[in-house]
Amino acid sequence: MRSRFERCVETGKIVPIQKDPALVSKEILEAENDLESAKDSLVRENFKWAIVQGYYSQFHSLRALVFEEGYREKTHSCLRSAVEALLLDKGLIDTEVTDGFSYAMRVREAADYNSPTKRMRQWMLLKRQRELLGLQRDLSGNNIVFQSFPIVCKL
Repeated sequence: MRSRFERCVETGKIVPIQKDPALVSKEILEAENDLESAKDSLVRENFKWAIVQGYYSQFHSLRALVFEEGYREKTHSCLRSAVEALLLDKGLIDTEVTDGFSYAMRVREAADYNSPTKRMRQWMLLKRQRELLGLQRDLSGNNIVFQSFPIVCKL
């Protein structure tokens, strides 16, 4: 059976690119900006936008990691497939990163079609994003462990 990553490559939804540190930096900046916006929206109790912005912060963080591996995705689902194949399967990230991103995708979709009223989902989404963003910033290290939420990256 073909992997989701291979299907995305075959359909042109994941393409190889030349590694570009400026492109990676741009994605990290987007992730940081979206995280700050999500925090501000949460304080203002604008829960839907907090969810959407938190999700996009995760999206841009993971996208930066995929760019560092020399690939670019063209769909959100193919981003997850790329992260799994290029990072998770190699042991560079823990399953909690991909599980957190899948959770964020579902919460964002629910926010687009429902009125979110529970703070817990927003807080969990932002908590996971802060940790993921920290993981992205520290990828040059050899072993990163977050105390509040165990995400491990081994290089």
